[in-house]
Amino acid sequence: MQHTIQINTSKLDAKFLTSIKSLFGKKDVKIIVEDVEASSADSKRAAVKRFLDHRKNHPSEVISDQRDFNDVIHDINL
Repeated sequence: MQHTIQINTSKLDAKFLTSIKSLFGKKDVKIIVEDVEASSADSKRAAVKRFLDHRKNHPSEVISDQRDFNDVIHDINL
């Protein structure tokens, strides 16, 4: 069983530990603590990097009025 709990450190108290114990009973558990704001910033930074890499590898194409739209679709679906 896995639960994700997001809580401000000012709210951590004995009741929090009691709730963890009631959720998992007498089992070994792994508790991982991470800074939510830093994690969010890292994921945004990674998303921007993926977008820029994709844009570099797949540049925009200007389609002239003369080109058949079906040919464009065929080129995309290679």
